[in-house]
Amino acid sequence: MRTISSPSRRYQQGTVLAIGLVLLLVITLLGISAMQTTVLQERMAGNLRQTNLALQAAEAALQAALAYLGSQQAPPLPRSGDIAKATSGDHHVWRACQIGRTDDCGRLEELLTAWAGDWAQAGKDRGTPYAALQADTVDAKLPRVFDQPRLYIESRYIPPLDVEAAAEGKGVHFYTVTAIGFGEIEQARVIIQSTIARVYSF
Repeated sequence: MRTISSPSRRYQQGTVLAIGLVLLLVITLLGISAMQTTVLQERMAGNLRQTNLALQAAEAALQAALAYLGSQQAPPLPRSGDIAKATSGDHHVWRACQIGRTDDCGRLEELLTAWAGDWAQAGKDRGTPYAALQADTVDAKLPRVFDQPRLYIESRYIPPLDVEAAAEGKGVHFYTVTAIGFGEIEQARVIIQSTIARVYSF
């Protein structure tokens, strides 16, 4: 008995093969897309963790500066001008940029430029180290950071109208604290700023 092969059967077998290959291709593309999404999510989570670590370091420096200012019974004498020439005054506090004091205007800008650039090339003057305001702490260094946070304190004084009171330093003293913190890598940096006002009792 002779078996006659059906052309439609051979055609159907070829169609199943083609559909199977298409489905395999679709599944492969879906797998690659899912893998890329997972890798992207891991990178985003890592970046978020680094940013959060840098923010915590900057916050620690900011709080240390605010605590230092709050502990002062009298307004600290601010330094002015270039750090190489400013031999008097409190090392942690600098005069803010004001009319008639142009030598004080470029310091914060230079610091911010150094903070945003190559940290290794920023020079020795990168602001006050965090540990300098943590003298009473046994271990003042923050763990798991690329470098310890730095800060810069600006002082602005608004004297009262009374001449004698102004001569005694009475009035409102404004302090602007700018701090930079790092994550575990150099590229993870956060810069924050806060301003407080103090009136000292003499």
